Amino acid sequence: MSDHLKIKVGNEDKYFAQQEQDQLKALREKASTENTQKYMDEHKYHCFRCGTESLVEIQKGAVSIDLCVNDGCGALHLDAGELDALLEDQGFVTKARKSVFDIFK
Repeated sequence: MSDHLKIKVGNEDKYFAQQEQDQLKALREKASTENTQKYMDEHKYHCFRCGTESLVEIQKGAVSIDLCVNDGCGALHLDAGELDALLEDQGFVTKARKSVFDIFK
């Protein structure tokens, strides 16, 4: 086999090996995305604290707050940026501060 033919065969092998790696990477990313979405769909209304399917969504102005209605839990779940939006509402801050301090009286 000539050197030129060996180089050509070697390059083809590298090309097809790279194609296979790229396909595997794409399939793994797709599977990961699908698994993440499936998990999120299955656990959409589950409380992060107690694990029960007991979250309800309440509106406070423009902010949606997820609240666990499980008797032994009562956790409050906020998405990214929702705490900042709530803190911008001065009336909410005053009520929240009063509620917190009432607990420690």
